[in-house]
Amino acid sequence: MESKKQGFDIEAVKACLTKIKEESTGTDVVNTLLILCLFIFYTLTFFVPRFYGMTEKYVGVFVFVILAGLSAVNINPIKKIKEKDIDLFALIAVAVIAAINIVIVDSGYGCFFVVTNFAMICYLSSHIRFHRWQLYLFGSLYTLMIIYWFFGVYTWMFADYTSFAMNTNTAATFTVFTMMYVLVFFEELYEKNRLAGLLITIALVKCLQISLYHRSRGAFIMLGAFLLLRYIVPKKFWAKKAFYNAVCIFATLGSLVFVAVYIVVGTSGVNFRMPFFYKNIFSGREAIWLEFWNLFIKKPLTGIGTNVTITSFFEYNVHNAMYNILVIHGVIVFALVLFLLYRNWNGCRNSVCLPGACACAFIALLAVCIESFFDVDLIWTDYSVNALLLMLTANMGRKERLKG
Repeated sequence: MESKKQGFDIEAVKACLTKIKEESTGTDVVNTLLILCLFIFYTLTFFVPRFYGMTEKYVGVFVFVILAGLSAVNINPIKKIKEKDIDLFALIAVAVIAAINIVIVDSGYGCFFVVTNFAMICYLSSHIRFHRWQLYLFGSLYTLMIIYWFFGVYTWMFADYTSFAMNTNTAATFTVFTMMYVLVFFEELYEKNRLAGLLITIALVKCLQISLYHRSRGAFIMLGAFLLLRYIVPKKFWAKKAFYNAVCIFATLGSLVFVAVYIVVGTSGVNFRMPFFYKNIFSGREAIWLEFWNLFIKKPLTGIGTNVTITSFFEYNVHNAMYNILVIHGVIVFALVLFLLYRNWNGCRNSVCLPGACACAFIALLAVCIESFFDVDLIWTDYSVNALLLMLTANMGRKERLKG
């Protein structure tokens, strides 16, 4: 019996590899290698402080080159132009207008790569074919990375409570954001074997523990949004177009509404202490966002760029992803990026009703958007591989149908 079982397992593996070989093309292999480069860069960035110090200024360029490579392999621009691909036109417009605005306002060049890279991710993830075997590959790599993070890197980075090798808030956000794709992988495994539910539970508990230990509001919000949208909101709600659109609008334009409300309430003098965390609800962002608004209304079309000094905070950080794009690049670029994002998400409407990885990836992306009400992690270049893989996985469901 044992020999038969082993033989069956070997044959199953051979059959799986044969299927992958038959279904995959050279393009798929190149795509995998390019995304793998992003993954390796991501791992080194957070695991090796010296590497981060050496590459911090160039990460935007590196990601742009990789995304350009993916574009060259997967997109035929002449064909797309002949087909009047409105998404491609919007992407080109983002890059061109952002570059022109940077020259007009005499901005630093780094912000060009931030917005252009994000726009490219929105476009490419709905035009690149992503296979289940690639999901399993990167899901396994993310799982191994997070295991090594907990039992290797994390233990020495935070061994001395008085001297950390990484910002504690960043460590928690990195953990939860990385765990988002691990959860996507675990949900895919759960469809094959219900015992994977234990892995999902362990991952969620660990994320909660890290968020509270580091008192990271952003990580806690990301995790809370994911739990709410994935496990509490009834699945039948996602099948309703009105609900789906409302959540998408809340995750994007709702971010700007939140900024406005936060400024009004925060500058009124009202404040509250948050349980489990070391800060008040209004701890300075209202002043940062108000100062950026006062600068932005003078240049709404071009944005203010990054060569601006602010007095409300020690570094130039907008602390809100959508607000960042609007303030730095202006209303035209913001509208175009939002258009690309909505076009991508429109194709994911079927995905969010599917069981397993597709729905989980889309909801994880929404959770990151909601966390980015308070920070820029959705568009932060260091997290580009996470955003790309979540969007690629969510878009896998475009051509799949609900069972039954």
